[in-house]
Amino acid sequence: MKTLRKIDCYGQLILAALMILSVPFLFLPGFMAGLFILGCWQLISASLNTYCFIHSGYKRQISIYWMLCIGDIVLLFLSFWLDNFFSSDEIQIIIWISITGAVAISVYYWKIYFNLIEFILLKNELDGLLKSK
Repeated sequence: MKTLRKIDCYGQLILAALMILSVPFLFLPGFMAGLFILGCWQLISASLNTYCFIHSGYKRQISIYWMLCIGDIVLLFLSFWLDNFFSSDEIQIIIWISITGAVAISVYYWKIYFNLIEFILLKNELDGLLKSK
């Protein structure tokens, strides 16, 4: 299972690197497409790993992640609803705040995901040392 988590985590990092490297060639649409794919990937990954986060002592961190995700998604959809009441220039501010928040949330998820993987590796190593004695 830890190999699968490592593949998941490093796959997300490779996608993020490709997303950043695509900016000179595909400009903003390539970055946004990559951010959308990465966001969906991280939501699936977080939903599958939430149980492990909670039982490994990272309940507060994963709860913060889910609250930030819900807030960011609400802000994004709220901007589409508010488009009827405000000008498009004012709505773009909300959309860019949401996009910047999505990037920050992605980085936060990687941080806690790396901590989880490291914790699991150390726990398995300690379990192996204790069993060998």
